[in-house]
Amino acid sequence: MSFFNLFKPNIEKLKTKQKVDGLIKALQYKKDWSVRNSAAEALGEISDPRAVDPLIKALKDDKEAVRSAAATALREIGWEYIGKDWIYYLIALKDWNKLIKMGESAIEPLIEVLQDEDSFALHPESIKALGTIKDKRAVEPLIEVLQAKKPDLRKEVVKALGQLGDEKVVKPLISVLQNEDSFTLRCETIRALGSTKDKRAVGPLIGVLQQESEKPRLDVNTAIIMEIAIALGKIKDERAIAHLVSLYNVYADYVNKKIQNALETINTELSIFYLAILNSDKNKLLAIDNAFDLAVKALYQKHNWVRRQAIWALMILRDYRAVEQIINALNDNNLIVVSYAIYALGEIGYDRAVMPLIDILLKKDFPTCRNGGTSTLPEHWCGPRSEAAVALGKIKDKRAFKALIMVLREKGYHCLIEKSAWALSELGDKRAIEPLKSAINLTDSPRLVQKTIDKLEKIKL
Repeated sequence: MSFFNLFKPNIEKLKTKQKVDGLIKALQYKKDWSVRNSAAEALGEISDPRAVDPLIKALKDDKEAVRSAAATALREIGWEYIGKDWIYYLIALKDWNKLIKMGESAIEPLIEVLQDEDSFALHPESIKALGTIKDKRAVEPLIEVLQAKKPDLRKEVVKALGQLGDEKVVKPLISVLQNEDSFTLRCETIRALGSTKDKRAVGPLIGVLQQESEKPRLDVNTAIIMEIAIALGKIKDERAIAHLVSLYNVYADYVNKKIQNALETINTELSIFYLAILNSDKNKLLAIDNAFDLAVKALYQKHNWVRRQAIWALMILRDYRAVEQIINALNDNNLIVVSYAIYALGEIGYDRAVMPLIDILLKKDFPTCRNGGTSTLPEHWCGPRSEAAVALGKIKDKRAFKALIMVLREKGYHCLIEKSAWALSELGDKRAIEPLKSAINLTDSPRLVQKTIDKLEKIKL
């Protein structure tokens, strides 16, 4: 230890007497960083060029405050920067924008700051700079900070790792996703994984998506779902499609929009197919070569709204094979899906559907509306039995006559009676006139039934 370091320098006295050499020596005083700090400030006030080199050395002092004071002093002296020392100068001044512009040459000094515990106050900005510069040398140091589990830094580190996009960051990020409860940290981690575009992230992201969607409705965090949709879209893996589609129309429209955007970004035949059916886009559907097979597979989707749209697709395609598939959908556990299948069979008009539709019409354990209704679309649901009556009327197969007559006797089921009356008018069989007259008083819309009677009476034998 030098003789100088045995005694604490009097900075005020040295400054008053303009003792530059003494202040330079004080800048190296090991025992008390505040002495070094005051010496740097004094040298800046005196602004003697002899202090430049010692102040440059002080830019690497182990105390952040001393480094800052040295940089300020150099600025007051009017130092013209040279080489690598300029980087340490900018770090000490916290001029992050200029550091970022310097690019790769700033990486090593920034990593030094990150690894210096005394410079903790500079860590968040140095992490941001490392992420923005995107140099692979920063990957390992940033992962070390992430694994150190410093709560104040984890969000910034995760974001920086996502910006770097190196394959080494995927596993640490997945670990954060699966083991952290912080909402903001999880969202940032999801974004980072999406930025890597690494397919190893797909399974964990889908896992979190399923966990979130299985929560009670009021507990679901739709922000998590949207972030995952965006991330999966960036990764472009078909495994994500079914899971994304299963959440369509479950939450708000803004969630639907993120799901649609993800499907557009994935941009495969399967994702384009789902975009077509989710938006009822006939032209887009008809342009897909494999649309029939994809629609059949979609009939087994978990989400009943998707199954309904798969039926819509089969109806639009009008492939003869579609009828059997839609008939199978009559056994669906969701009555809206069943009603849409009935509607589709009526629109296609294939006689193979007649007997299954008659079975539905006569199935009294099916719920049926008791009030009148005009629409036969499932969006304005009137019950499977009423929909079956309309479908049979569209197909115009004589085998339906007896069954339609039978349901006219069901008192109180106004919609069913009215739809059956309309179907009988389409069959054009005058034998229905007397049963229809008997049914007039069983409905609250007798004029509709009378209209059918009038139509049938005009038919010439």
